[in-house]
Amino acid sequence: MNSNLKKFAFVPVLLMAFAPSLASAQDMKMDCHGKKPSKTEVNALIVGAKTAEDHQKLACYFRAEARDEAAKAKYHDEMAKLYESSSNAKHDMIDHCKQFADDARKAAESDNQLAAEHQKMAGQAK
Repeated sequence: MNSNLKKFAFVPVLLMAFAPSLASAQDMKMDCHGKKPSKTEVNALIVGAKTAEDHQKLACYFRAEARDEAAKAKYHDEMAKLYESSSNAKHDMIDHCKQFADDARKAAESDNQLAAEHQKMAGQAK
């Protein structure tokens, strides 16, 4: 029994060592819930965001936009593969799908960057 206790003696030490980083991760956790704001609401927030809550809403909005763009990229990649394996394969269609997929990935990356900036501003506004 004593050897079993020794095996787990390090657990409290690990918890104490990682507690600060876990707490800061909790501070950065985005609580995104409710309906997605309309374009009018987003525009108003972009112009007038002052509070942590305002920036949090924008961060959530841009994270959702990034997810949508990533889904579009995946869809266009799938279409390109279908065209490649199809008897209707035409290079311009394949290239078209690949270009759309690349553009959507770039848009997702940009949306994630905007979300990160607003998350940072939310943390500074507290």
